[in-house]
Order: sequence, then C-alpha cells, then structure tokens
Amino acid sequence: MFPMRQLIFLFFLFGGAFRMSAQQALDAKPDWVTGTARILQQKYCSADADLFTVSLKIEIEVKNSSKTSFYLLWPMVPWVGKIASGKGEAESGHFLYEQTASHYLQEPVRFKRLTVEPGKKVTVQSGYDLVARHDPAFSLPKSLSAGTYGLVLVLRPEETPPSQMQGPETIKTITTNPFLVDIPPAPKLVDCESGAKAH
Repeated sequence: MFPMRQLIFLFFLFGGAFRMSAQQALDAKPDWVTGTARILQQKYCSADADLFTVSLKIEIEVKNSSKTSFYLLWPMVPWVGKIASGKGEAESGHFLYEQTASHYLQEPVRFKRLTVEPGKKVTVQSGYDLVARHDPAFSLPKSLSAGTYGLVLVLRPEETPPSQMQGPETIKTITTNPFLVDIPPAPKLVDCESGAKAH
C-alpha cells in the first residue's frame, strides 16, 4: 500500500501527462451552452497528518440558449479542474493551477442522450475532490490551504461514446461557469470510506 501522500502525488503526475491533448479537445465550448454549478454537499475526508480531501457533490444546470434542440451526452465526469484565488479571477481566466484527472473504468459506461430544447435546461449531478493542507506552510503542488477559491470544471465522457451518439447535435463536453468553494481553517474530518468521523 502506498502512503496517501504518494498516491496523491502519483494522481497529479500521471494526470498531468494527458493535459495538453485533453485541454485542446476540451476548451472548445459553444456560446449557447452554459453550465451553472452549485455545491449540494461538501465533506472533508481525512488523509494524513498534513493533507485532507475536500469532497464535493455538485449539481450542474445545463441551459440551451440557442434556437434549436441539442442532446447532452451523459454521464460525464470532471476531466479538468481549474482553480483560481476567487470567482473574479476565475472569470478573467487567471488560475492558480489546472489539473487533469486520470480515470480507470471498472465497467463499461451506458450512455444516454438528454434532449435540451431551445431555452430549456436539464440538471445533472457530479462530484469533484480537491486536495487541501492543514498547515499553509506545508508545501505540496496543487494543494490548497484554508480560504475561498473559484473553481471551473470541464466534464467529458470517461470513454469514447458509440458512433451513433457522436453527431454534431450532441454535446460531449461541459465547461461550468466559475463557482465558489470555501475551505475552513479547521474542518471536521470524516473517514469517507466508512462515513465515520475521523479522530
């Protein structure tokens, strides 16, 4: 078993290797598709003496501002996370860092296409984890200390969808509008694997 800190390091190391190719494919976003995210639940998962995980359950409202219907391919997962020092910084594109996650499928994905008519919206749910540190002086790249941050998520399918679901009328990427994540200085930690409070 790897220590938690080594696992986190490997997560970012391997994730970063895919950043350039993933970013080129993901940043294209139609102006008439908006994804507005809000946090439904926020937990703080124990890791080790230096680090913990901020686990977010997120609701995303996807709106169609065009005059024609489109299909939203689902499910998707957060593939890229962009973290800024605040919502205004995120809106202006000034990010502290970006991270590309690696995903390992346990079983095939069963996709569906959600119809979004002109002027209408659909609501979907997802999740995302951030790595945080107890002591602001502790050094680990792509980790956060206590504070309020702006977050933008880019979601995409975990695997290539069937060819019949890849037409131009199908949205296969969602980029959320920036939303705020607040990390308190001394959160109550939970053992997220068992759901029990950590001591």
